[in-house]
Amino acid sequence: MIKCVQIFLVSLLVPLLFYSTLFAQGKPYEGPEDGAGDPAAERVGFMEGNRVRLQFRNTTELSDWGAGTDPFATKWPNDFTGVKMNDGIGLLIGARVFIYDDPATPIDSTPVTDSLEIKRLDQAGQLDTLYYLQTSYREEQDTDPTGQIEWNLYPPRGYFRWESETPALMSKPQSWPPEGWPSRGFEKKWPGEWNGRFGRGVFRADEECYFVANDAQDQEYLTEEDSTTYFPRPGIEIGDYDPEISIQVGLPWGGVGIRVEQRGFQWNNPQAMDAIFWEYSIANISDYDLTQMAFGYWVDNAIGGGDDNDELAAFDKIKDLAYSWDINGLGLGSLPTGTMGFAYLESPGKPYDGRDNDDDGIIDEKRDNLAGALVGPTDGIADVAKFLTFYNLQESDLREHWEGDEDQDWDSYSDDNGNGIYDNGEDANDDVGLDGVGPYELNYIGPDADGTEGNGMPDLLIGVNAEPDFGLTDVTESDMLGLTAFRLFPIPAHNPPYTNWYRNDESMWYLIGVDSLIEYIGSTSNLAEVFASGVFPVYRGQIERISMSELHSFDPLEGLNSATHTSPALFRLKEIVQIIYETDYRFAQPPHMPTLIATPGDGSTLLTWDNIADTKTRDAFLKNVNDFEGYKVYRTADNKFTDATTITDGYGTKSLRKAIFQCDLKDNKSGFADFATFNGVAVYLGDETGITHSFRDINVQNGRTYYYAVVAYDYGAPDIGTGVAPSENNIIIELDESENVVFHSKNVAIVTPRKNAAGYNLTAAYDIEGAENLIGRGTIVPELVAPNALSPDAKYTVKFNVHEISRIRNMDWGVRWVCEGLTVSTDGNLVFEDSDQNMNSISVDSTETLGYRFLQPGGVTTDIFDGLVLHIDVPVITATYDYENSGWLKGSAAMTVTPTIVESNSFPWDYDIIFTDNPAEYTTFISPAVERSVYDENDVRIRTGLLAGVFNFRVVNNSIVDTTSGENKVMDLVVQDMDVDGVYNPLNDRILVGAIDDRGRWAGTVFVLDFFNVATEAELPQAGDVYHVRFAKPFWSTDSLTFSVRVDESLDKSAITKGLENVKVVPNPYVATNEMEPSLANPNLNQRRRLMFTNLPARCEIKIFTISGVLVDEILVENPRTSVSRIGIC
Repeated sequence: MIKCVQIFLVSLLVPLLFYSTLFAQGKPYEGPEDGAGDPAAERVGFMEGNRVRLQFRNTTELSDWGAGTDPFATKWPNDFTGVKMNDGIGLLIGARVFIYDDPATPIDSTPVTDSLEIKRLDQAGQLDTLYYLQTSYREEQDTDPTGQIEWNLYPPRGYFRWESETPALMSKPQSWPPEGWPSRGFEKKWPGEWNGRFGRGVFRADEECYFVANDAQDQEYLTEEDSTTYFPRPGIEIGDYDPEISIQVGLPWGGVGIRVEQRGFQWNNPQAMDAIFWEYSIANISDYDLTQMAFGYWVDNAIGGGDDNDELAAFDKIKDLAYSWDINGLGLGSLPTGTMGFAYLESPGKPYDGRDNDDDGIIDEKRDNLAGALVGPTDGIADVAKFLTFYNLQESDLREHWEGDEDQDWDSYSDDNGNGIYDNGEDANDDVGLDGVGPYELNYIGPDADGTEGNGMPDLLIGVNAEPDFGLTDVTESDMLGLTAFRLFPIPAHNPPYTNWYRNDESMWYLIGVDSLIEYIGSTSNLAEVFASGVFPVYRGQIERISMSELHSFDPLEGLNSATHTSPALFRLKEIVQIIYETDYRFAQPPHMPTLIATPGDGSTLLTWDNIADTKTRDAFLKNVNDFEGYKVYRTADNKFTDATTITDGYGTKSLRKAIFQCDLKDNKSGFADFATFNGVAVYLGDETGITHSFRDINVQNGRTYYYAVVAYDYGAPDIGTGVAPSENNIIIELDESENVVFHSKNVAIVTPRKNAAGYNLTAAYDIEGAENLIGRGTIVPELVAPNALSPDAKYTVKFNVHEISRIRNMDWGVRWVCEGLTVSTDGNLVFEDSDQNMNSISVDSTETLGYRFLQPGGVTTDIFDGLVLHIDVPVITATYDYENSGWLKGSAAMTVTPTIVESNSFPWDYDIIFTDNPAEYTTFISPAVERSVYDENDVRIRTGLLAGVFNFRVVNNSIVDTTSGENKVMDLVVQDMDVDGVYNPLNDRILVGAIDDRGRWAGTVFVLDFFNVATEAELPQAGDVYHVRFAKPFWSTDSLTFSVRVDESLDKSAITKGLENVKVVPNPYVATNEMEPSLANPNLNQRRRLMFTNLPARCEIKIFTISGVLVDEILVENPRTSVSRIGIC
């Protein structure tokens, strides 16, 4: 350690002329300040977001091989018919570092980064060259002198939850770092949300992983024996930023000073479900420019996982696609193998050489520049014709753009009103701000605090994010070098000098750093593939990128083994892969994933799921359209859904699952999608059934375990290119090495149907509040039908949707309406809403005849939500006078109340006629002499004979409150002078009861009073008498009620005692196997035997004895709801 310090001090005294352009393009690194990588931080995960299963380590290593490793570290397809496809994939980062050979010092350590100085010193024989190959792989790496520490890439802390067994996976929030993600320097960002490629909690793939590694632990050229050394970060030691580091603490930061940020992507769309993508962002975090670098990949083929020496391979230079296959098409267990391809997608850029390296008409574009100035349509384009061809544009498509948006694809907000500022309701497009979250996202919390949302210009900040289609997120804003090296060769021998192995850095440099596109023409063998880009500089603080995709397909062997090596299915998949890449790793996504809850029953399973897919989906690929189309339910008896995959493609390959249940929107989109067929297969969209959120499966056997998945699917995108096929949610079931389920996605449920435990009783009680205050008439009764889906302690609020048929002008309470449905929410979250798209809607669709929908009278039941249904009974469609419930509350005078046949429909409230001892309790408000809009009960206009009157009673509207006084509205009273004597006589005249509008005018007659059946005034109503006038009304918009559910569990001891005689052991343990036992794919595992005790009490103890009375086992049963207990037999 002392010697290293001395070397550094000597290097500081060397004149700086040798790196005159050291900081010409370089700058300090602005991203996260990570600690050194640490083997203690290594984690292993699996990408299983589609039909490709691939193990990954957060060291950058993919797949695996060897004793004790997962036999399916890679597998395709990911079911019981799948086979292993490769034994390892390694990232290759090569570098040549030049050191001044100073004759005056015993140890040389001064970097030379100026190209002219490198050439001069080389010609003078004063230049040392150090070769580096940075990777992480299972074998043949550099190690420390003891051979115990591998000098390879390791992950730093901070990018996953330390307690997690896996690196950070999008589908596993429990794997995310709880304190947030490293950002700029030592800052953190976005705690509790996914660090997506496009921002905070932004998901653009069906599965994604994210991790970081660095080369700090590589001490090659830094040992005491080295006479030429390189310190990439002088003065920084291992452990400086992370005191908990487990190895090599106190040694200098080694390697070349690179940081690798890696993401994996998978889509479950039928067109992309056989591909996986890997994107690498490689930063120079050292103090020096790295003038000569090469990036690439190593792939160890293992097609079929069996015989390693029967592989052939080919390379298509135009497609940048290498592919290999097994010559007889059979792998381990004689399973079909298919074809494996690797598509080279993104390559590093050379943004400072003054050349158009990618031939797109732009010179030296890069992905870390800021917006710059607003420039004209052709500014920044060196060759307009090439630009138009490369980006498939017309000259009319060119537009004013920001300098940093070289390819002109960033879209500002839609300024719909032309006021030059971003307003609520306008589409943000790409102008979503640095957090990447726009108003259509579920996690949107408002505009970015830094002002980047809706500011009309693209934003970027290293370490944080960039807006879509700009800089860090835009793959085409790079002057890419392209693929420069490709080799296919048999796996090298494991002996000195280890040529073409990682420990021989120099040989690896000449493998990846020299132009060599060589197609393999040898015989069948165990092949390795290497493809790379080089040579290019990565200046200090700069980030360069590389990406690839692993593809799989089944193709006819005749074509593969022919001289032309045709692989039509793989080539078609490569086209889709290219589209996904060129759209910045965005593709059509399925709707939001529903959460599935299963409730087992006796000979059945009830499945229920939430409505997030049909209500909250917004597909960014389609400009935030809700493209939800329907739901499918799959059932299988194996944990890979193999027996559900029965639909074959045009090649006879099983490719799609067959649903046991499907429901879809009533939107005139049905039958087969006649666009974007893949290998001759079209997706079935449904039969216009309407949507439901439950399904009861009765085709099951008690005691047998079933795996269910509900997937939401969309309509696809027929108008994009040749069409994008409908997408559906992924199904994830993660197994350990013993094939036990350790994780499954939230749309999966594992169920064993059975009877309830003997003597077990479950009852539900409902606490309902607010029913007495409802304006509308009807009953709403909840019922618990799926106890497993109930949200404990939830309080539900029911509100009603109203359609106004007509409204009286100049007032807000003269309205005729129908209740067209209801909503149910809890804690502000909508959990149920009826619509015409529901399979069993509680409302009648009369839009074509009446122009509106209405709640069905006579008793209906809602769809299931949170394990509940609502039974609803309403007596009327529109309001009608309620003769049965109208009448005297107190009193018995012969008063006749006649509702008007038309106008009362607009004022169907509850009224009280209250008689007092005040002869002037109410005086007519309007002026009858000038009023011309008073109608009688038969809707006949009364043109004459109206009088103002003074009355000893008033009519109060109990439903409507005057917002000014806070009191209930009082109705106006007008006399109809029936005896035409010009004087109000209660025994001879009638009283019209009506409403006054906001202008003080008569708005309508509600009902008419008369006392014609009263003989004398003494028989008139007395003070204190009250008459109810009631209307039966549909539920009103202000109506609401709340309810909660209490579940009580109890045991019936007498039933338990009586039921003991029914306890049985099934099946016969001497039978070789039975359907209750799980199937296994691993050939190294034996099938597990299983016995089941049925009809057990909820709580009991089982003791098993030999025939001679020796106690073998004792089982304590604590299963409140199940009558079944299982034991395994070894």
